[in-house]
Amino acid sequence: MKKHAPLSPAIEEIEQRLLGISDGLLEAVERGEASPGIAETVRRSPEWHEYQVRIEEERETAQESAADARPLAMPEHIGDAIRRRVAARSLSKTPIPTPGQIVSIAKIITPRSGQLDAIMTAPLYVLLDAPTDAPALWHGWLVAGETEYAGWWDFVLQEEDAPFDPDAAMVQLWNPVHLYLPMAGKVVGCLAAHRLQAVRSLAADFVTSEAPKDVPVWPGRVAMRLTTSSLPVATGSPLGSSSDPRHRYQDVYFEAAEAIREPARLALREMTTLPSTQAGVLLSRLIAAAGRIAEVLLPEPRVAVAMNAEDQADTPDLIWPGIARFRLLELDEAGISRIEVTAIGAEPVTVEVMQGSLVEDHVKIMQGSVGTLSWDKDSTALVLSTMVDRRLELSLTGM
Repeated sequence: MKKHAPLSPAIEEIEQRLLGISDGLLEAVERGEASPGIAETVRRSPEWHEYQVRIEEERETAQESAADARPLAMPEHIGDAIRRRVAARSLSKTPIPTPGQIVSIAKIITPRSGQLDAIMTAPLYVLLDAPTDAPALWHGWLVAGETEYAGWWDFVLQEEDAPFDPDAAMVQLWNPVHLYLPMAGKVVGCLAAHRLQAVRSLAADFVTSEAPKDVPVWPGRVAMRLTTSSLPVATGSPLGSSSDPRHRYQDVYFEAAEAIREPARLALREMTTLPSTQAGVLLSRLIAAAGRIAEVLLPEPRVAVAMNAEDQADTPDLIWPGIARFRLLELDEAGISRIEVTAIGAEPVTVEVMQGSLVEDHVKIMQGSVGTLSWDKDSTALVLSTMVDRRLELSLTGM
């Protein structure tokens, strides 16, 4: 392995930020966002005491220097990172999901609240590849910013991929994930179709081949090469012996990615409760329609109701968490469906059945109340909306 300068940032800093008691976790505890168990553990740690001392020192320093504030010259690399991050903000309002988007993950979200006693203390990033067969789940790869740690199977973004956040500059093909779409925050980068194809080509090579033995191990170096499909990619060199810090780097990020993988596993379990009946197929399609717009509908066993139709007895309800409950009342061979919608949140829900731009059926349901609507084979969409800009538009075409 060639001699090299220490990689930046130090691996200890990366591990502390992602897995340790970081400033992000300390701040979350101070804001009251952590569970009682996590908060108690943090408050007993040396890091909590040091954090409180540091806050007080910074407050005193700020007061002393306020009267003599002088602008400081900004280092060029920091200024460049800020400019690139600002440029990436132009993507923040882009609708999700689309293949090639790099999305930020800032909060753990599970299908049902309280399923994981965990908190994200530093944002992670995922490159979206394609939807899976399960609604609301997409395949992708973790993306990071420490390009000096690039290995043979890390795709390093180039100027042609701009704009992108500098913290999302390297796709870890060795670190694939399934992303539960409600966790997706904002878009911080977007690869063109030919660049996403290069990523997929490199991912295929990772699965089918090994890093070459005749390429020098050179941590910190990035160079252009070709995949087996002759597509150009920029990557690092193969990993070296156990002293190569990139081994520990990959272990840290693989463990950090569990914050994304576990919610996806929980979501997959939730989606396996639908019966294999005509009604179950309809509900599955509604769930899939929600997943395509990064929303989630959850199946939930219905409470037994006297005189309930026999063919619907085992059909679960669907929950739009915190907003509405769907219950299928009727489904016939002619494609006519009748549903009951309950507003389970803190505000009214407006429900419309659309045929193109024409409203076929419409009801406004007050908090805790129930409304009934129906659609037929010519209906095109079921639309639910609230007064605070939550909107769920489910395509009915082909149902």
